[in-house]
Amino acid sequence: MFEFTQEPMLLSALTDMFDRMGITWSSILLHFVALVILTVGLYLLLFKPVKKMIRERQEKVKKIEKENADLNEEVKELKASSERVLSEAKKEAAAVHESAVKAAGEQADGIVGEAKAKAKALVERTEAEMEGERKKLRSDMEKQIADVSLLVAEKVIGRSISHEDNKRLIEESLKKWSDEENG
Repeated sequence: MFEFTQEPMLLSALTDMFDRMGITWSSILLHFVALVILTVGLYLLLFKPVKKMIRERQEKVKKIEKENADLNEEVKELKASSERVLSEAKKEAAAVHESAVKAAGEQADGIVGEAKAKAKALVERTEAEMEGERKKLRSDMEKQIADVSLLVAEKVIGRSISHEDNKRLIEESLKKWSDEENG
């Protein structure tokens, strides 16, 4: 490396080289001062405003990101809310459907019950009419039998039969006929 003895030589060599290039110590000092002024000027005029602008943009970006996150949360809440409403609507529709089916079943049961009641009433009325017809037919038959019996008895006996005899003969014949019919 260099020794102290070589240092003055190096300094003189540098001075010679600067002299040949036309550079002086005063020009170096002036250039250095100009560089400092230029650096300070650029820092104040460009760096600070650009740094401030970048910070503002970063704040805007953060604000937009926050707004996006808030909107995403709101969208998720709205989606969940709409799904809840849809679910409730489906449940309500199922309940209405079930109620309608139940009401239709009850109405059908009522109609069937009413039809059974009408059918029963019709059967009872028909049976009553048939019983009336039977009684009428029996009465007619009894009359015809009485008339025929009276004619037969008059021919067999050869004389007229009294009303009491006629009635007794009729009652005996009817009793015999009823016993045969029921037996």
